[in-house]
Amino acid sequence: MTAAAFGRTNAARWVVAYTCAVAGDATFYVVLTWAAAESGGPQWSGLILAAGAVPRVILMLPGGVLADRVDPRRLAIGSDLGRCLAMLVAATLGILLGLLPWWLLGVAAIFGVIDAIFMPAVGAMPAGLVGPGDLKRLQAWRISGVRVSNIIGPTAGAVLISFGAAHAFAAIAVLFAVSVGLLVSVRLRPRADAAPAATQDSRRISRAGIRMTLARLRRHGLGRLVLVTALTDIPFSGPVLVGVILLVQERHWPATAAGGVLSAFSIGALITGLLCAVAPSRLLSKPTVLAAIAVTAGLLVALTAATATWSAIIIGALLGVSTAVTMISCHGEIQQATPPDLLGRVTALLALLTLGVSPIVFAASGAVVAAAGAAPFFYAAAAVIIVAGVGAATIRFTRTPPPAATTTAASSDTKFGS
Repeated sequence: MTAAAFGRTNAARWVVAYTCAVAGDATFYVVLTWAAAESGGPQWSGLILAAGAVPRVILMLPGGVLADRVDPRRLAIGSDLGRCLAMLVAATLGILLGLLPWWLLGVAAIFGVIDAIFMPAVGAMPAGLVGPGDLKRLQAWRISGVRVSNIIGPTAGAVLISFGAAHAFAAIAVLFAVSVGLLVSVRLRPRADAAPAATQDSRRISRAGIRMTLARLRRHGLGRLVLVTALTDIPFSGPVLVGVILLVQERHWPATAAGGVLSAFSIGALITGLLCAVAPSRLLSKPTVLAAIAVTAGLLVALTAATATWSAIIIGALLGVSTAVTMISCHGEIQQATPPDLLGRVTALLALLTLGVSPIVFAASGAVVAAAGAAPFFYAAAAVIIVAGVGAATIRFTRTPPPAATTTAASSDTKFGS
């Protein structure tokens, strides 16, 4: 097998493994939500879901430090295997004891802890799979996989629930097992920075270590890039979904209208991701990102002026296109510009900025809509995107990766997606 073919095979396996893992995540939370309500009613549902969310937020940055200290591939395999075993334990408890709130709470907490390790580890792997010029393509494939998972996961969860929670947890374990098997078959190029990686800030899982990490981000000029990426992601990590539903209710449109807008968004993003995966990476340049950000802000405002469901659905599809371009470009730029011994922490920080603030953003979204209606919410979301655009205008895109990143990545003749 040639080096190029080997690189494509490795990257493809990683994409499929990542897709299975995200699909397992999405399915798990659907099943867990249903099982929590079934076992203890509404009062237990929030507690059980919080038991999974809180450890993930608290441990995300330490998980990133850990991913930079050790081989991210081994860490991803171990944590993914841990999620598989947690699902098998949940299935066994469901069969032996039935649905009980106390063990569901324990499973949720353990899953949240493992997730905080898995996400930074798997996010640190791409730089060891393809060359710097192909990182944006690989991100396009990854994001396409996320879109597929977000479509399949909730549907699969709803179907599996009909067979009972125990069988549902067992089926989710199979998804994670497939992901583990694929990750085991993935091979990363040796890290040239293996010795320097054990620096003081990558040894210390502490507040001092996190401060040193932030200082290195500023030194490499990554702080603004991470912040801009987070700002473009936050409105679409859930709040816009809520906003669309509330807008449909406010307009007295049928419930299917909300489904149509959200489905059009996912389909637009998926098609764009697939096109970006085979397009030359140079097309995802700074002017393209700035144009996509401007279009996104305009479409958010236009959605409030939609007078018919068909126009809202078209706007939803266009939003999927513009946000996909921004996400692929920004995430690919982060992978390309970040030194390999910082990738785990940068991935963790980005996840923390989006997942960690989600509860606050959800609460704020509800308060804005309750006080002033759906339109001001979309204006606020557009304002956040505009702020991101201003930040993006000050960033130098498509820069040469740091020397360590160049030596870590696959050779330039390993073209993924070509």
